[in-house]
Amino acid sequence: MKLVNLFHAPALLLCLLVLNFSVQCTLAWFSIPSFDAVLDGVSGAIKTSYKFVNDNGYCALRECCNEVHIHSDITELRKSLEKSLFGQHIAAEVIVNAVGGHFKNINSSEKPLVMSLHGLPGTGKNFIAEHITRALYKNGANSQFVHKYLGRIHFPLQSEVETYKLNLVNDIKKAIARCPKSLFIFDEVEKMPSGLFDSIVTLLDHHAYTKHLDFRQSIFLFLSNVAGPEIADKLKGLVDRGVWREETKLHDYESTLEIASYNLMGGLHKSELIESHVVDHFVPFLPLELRHVESCIRAEYAKFTDAKMSDELLSAVVKEAITFDETGLYSNTGCKRVNKKVEALYYSGLRKQKQKQEL
Repeated sequence: MKLVNLFHAPALLLCLLVLNFSVQCTLAWFSIPSFDAVLDGVSGAIKTSYKFVNDNGYCALRECCNEVHIHSDITELRKSLEKSLFGQHIAAEVIVNAVGGHFKNINSSEKPLVMSLHGLPGTGKNFIAEHITRALYKNGANSQFVHKYLGRIHFPLQSEVETYKLNLVNDIKKAIARCPKSLFIFDEVEKMPSGLFDSIVTLLDHHAYTKHLDFRQSIFLFLSNVAGPEIADKLKGLVDRGVWREETKLHDYESTLEIASYNLMGGLHKSELIESHVVDHFVPFLPLELRHVESCIRAEYAKFTDAKMSDELLSAVVKEAITFDETGLYSNTGCKRVNKKVEALYYSGLRKQKQKQEL
């Protein structure tokens, strides 16, 4: 019976398409009011049947721009960040609320969601972007609706910025034509030529839609190391005045990020994105303390074994993976080097254990 159903699925889909086309053509010929309600009802039934067959036929085999493949699971996003993101209480809260609010009102959205993520290397910007893709798209980072650009690879030359601007607009338009709920990630923004994003300001502003393209349901993420030191200085100043790290708020940093992004070299330098105020959230990623990096190390170790990590091994990874700034409070590299350090030391331990067994 399953083989018969599978064999007849394409034929059924073809019949529905033909029938739907016939009904639509009929609607163009008849204008008598009494026919309109009847034909609209028939057309609605055909559309419902077509959607069912499409979701369970074609879209069961290939990614489609529908709720099957874009599930926007904000609960999953929140839980994954609570479990795996360390030392970033502001970023976690802002991201969950911003993405959740965007999808909650997706059908009435007035503009794309635009967020600029700032912080030192290893503080979690790419990490959080990956969690967003997994929570929103069934295929995660492999989804054809997720588009990632790397500064030094896609936009390496300032002299070619005009060409990049034209290509970027065309890329975004093609992506939106395929799926209005697309995600665009721009990593290493500080390595991109200034002026690059001026060409897409109109696409990110309020009422960004045309007769054929609607950009208002999309999400744009800009990831940058710019303002990392400024965030660290701001945090230290607040802590010195008696404010707990976990008590600091978005408003403590957002104006600092906006000013630094506009004035420092990189893709947002003197950018119309900032002048036009189309960036909805400037999100700070705070510098990580030793306790946060230790949590990263334990999380990485848990990927290899269920055994508890020894204090000796933890100390060994800390010595190899972490350097601190001049204050001695914050890691210069965050959790960036942790993965490969844990991987190497874990493998070294397995080799030593094997050698002992052989002896």
